[in-house]
Amino acid sequence: MIAIMMSTFILLFAFVINTGMLVNAKINLQNAADLAAYAGAAVQARQLTQIGYLNYEMRRQYKKFLYRIYVIGNMAEKSFPTSNPDGASAKPAVYSPDGNGSYGAPTTCVIFNSNDNYCQLTAIPPIQIPPPNVLDAITSTLSGQLQAIENIRQNNCRATGTTNLMLNMLWLYNANPNLNLSAMAGMDQVQQNTAGILQNLGSGIGLVPREMLLRWRIKTLNGYVNAIPQMNLTKETVDGFSKQFDTAGYERTIQAFYSAYYTLGNHTFAGNTITMDELMPSSSTNANLLLLHDIKDQFDTYAIDFDLGNGVGAPANSATLNSSANPTGTTCTPKSVPLTLPQPLIFGVYKDPTVLTYYAIRLTATAQVLFSPFGNIQMKAYAAAQPFGSRIGPTSQDVSFTTAPGSQATNVTNSMNLVQKLPNLAVRAQDSTGRGSGWDTVEVQGQMYQALGLSGNGTNAISFTMLQEAYQAAMAPTPWEGNRYTIINDQGGDPFMKNFDTNNLAAFWAPIYPPGTNFTSSDNLVSAIQEFFSGDVSSTQGNFGQNGSASLSSILTTIKSNLQTYLGSTLSQGQGENMEGTNIVRITNPFMQLNSTPILGNALTTVSPTAIKTAWNNVNRSDFKQLGRTGYSVKFISFDSLTNNKLTTNGETTWSNSINMDAEGQQDIPFIKH
Repeated sequence: MIAIMMSTFILLFAFVINTGMLVNAKINLQNAADLAAYAGAAVQARQLTQIGYLNYEMRRQYKKFLYRIYVIGNMAEKSFPTSNPDGASAKPAVYSPDGNGSYGAPTTCVIFNSNDNYCQLTAIPPIQIPPPNVLDAITSTLSGQLQAIENIRQNNCRATGTTNLMLNMLWLYNANPNLNLSAMAGMDQVQQNTAGILQNLGSGIGLVPREMLLRWRIKTLNGYVNAIPQMNLTKETVDGFSKQFDTAGYERTIQAFYSAYYTLGNHTFAGNTITMDELMPSSSTNANLLLLHDIKDQFDTYAIDFDLGNGVGAPANSATLNSSANPTGTTCTPKSVPLTLPQPLIFGVYKDPTVLTYYAIRLTATAQVLFSPFGNIQMKAYAAAQPFGSRIGPTSQDVSFTTAPGSQATNVTNSMNLVQKLPNLAVRAQDSTGRGSGWDTVEVQGQMYQALGLSGNGTNAISFTMLQEAYQAAMAPTPWEGNRYTIINDQGGDPFMKNFDTNNLAAFWAPIYPPGTNFTSSDNLVSAIQEFFSGDVSSTQGNFGQNGSASLSSILTTIKSNLQTYLGSTLSQGQGENMEGTNIVRITNPFMQLNSTPILGNALTTVSPTAIKTAWNNVNRSDFKQLGRTGYSVKFISFDSLTNNKLTTNGETTWSNSINMDAEGQQDIPFIKH
């Protein structure tokens, strides 16, 4: 009886120990699975936040372009507002050379001497030359000299028109940050002389290549979020991922597995028995976790060229321009020449609300149980987490990048080829992008002009530094953007967030193309440029497509050449604009000048943390909560919500990318209650 009783006690003791070890092993395994799901979703959250930063940077670059065409290109006109006397009121801007007529649109016309402002003239009449008299040597000499001056006048008319047109082209298409214009193919002598004048005004990557570069960086991060789910992961497999040329493509998987593996240790669970499966919807090439749609638009820009009687940009009689056979000359008449984007350009992206970004895993391991009569026991745990609380940007229905032009005077050429849209953006919270709103107002243009810091009547020279500081002010966040974009910032002194270095530059991993792939960004981006310029659009490119020798094909050749150089030697050495590289993007602080002076808030500029940091911020400490949050956070989600579509992605839209349940998952997941 004693032996039987002792055996019973021993069995009960073993049962209690066994049960306790199994419960403890299950708890540990579930904790490890939760940590893995949280770590994987945290990687997704950071990647989504960085996509949001890049999406807003695309908008900032567009605002830099708007500053150039609305302020730099128009400030020489008599109608341009150099201040904003009406305070908060907004009046439609007037684009007029003399304050009377109107071009109906911002029209680039730059001067380099305030005492010689041809942008305020409606006509430059010819010099009246008396007919030569063979019997009067003095009259003949005077006639010849006046003819030479007339030739200079006509050449200057053509040169100034070329300057305006070339500047507009640089603002759109320049792919050389150092702006070595002397290397531009197909330029004649007048255009080469103009090139030297435009070094400061046209420096920096133009709108089109810059937006393309940013969109390709977003594409790479999108690919990381949609990295194909991995099954039957082991320590050996994940160690191999860590040695890949582009580990960022496996970061989600690596962080999730290591979080689980090193949490479990090598005691209760043998390390060689730990496996993990990622349970997200996918195809044979990628996961279906993030779908971004492009926001595209197309617009016309304008520049002043001069009609010399034989078409815009051409002399009255080019064959006899420099001979005395053209005694009277012709009036130089300013014309507003359109330069239309050949194709719609991508200005940003937005997240498809029918596709949910989440991370779900199954963790399997064999528990080593001390008194188990069945030997070691294989156990499983499931967990899922989701990035939440922020945004990529507004949808194409909620944002506009263009507006309809005003009524145009008869001096607009090539009007039959226009898309009838002007570049514009909303600025104030209540702004639309209609006529007389956003940048198309006296208020915005007057205040933006003040950012140049010109003294007196603005006759002093504009330096390169002044231009860069004006661009920074123009690119600052506006009231309209505060709760619509994810804006990178260090506002409010949040101890958990520090984005910018002492030079007010933020840097993070966002390759133009994934390292180690079998293609180069140079080839693909050049192909994208080629496609962008496809079709016959020469008739909308002003002097460059009609009478100038730098034809559209020559400009395309130059852009491709400069872009290949920039993507090749320049970026690979980390010597790009703001010291960006092929894999590292660098973003200037939207709230600071380059000299670390804060950009002050006003009716058109938002600097308050509570207006900018509008992501999820429900933290326990009240002082941190008041600072707000920027970007995505992470929360656990139930499998019931994943399998029964109980979640929404934007508060309204249900999602369609249900969890990928293999045969094992179909048996287990319906019974998961946590």
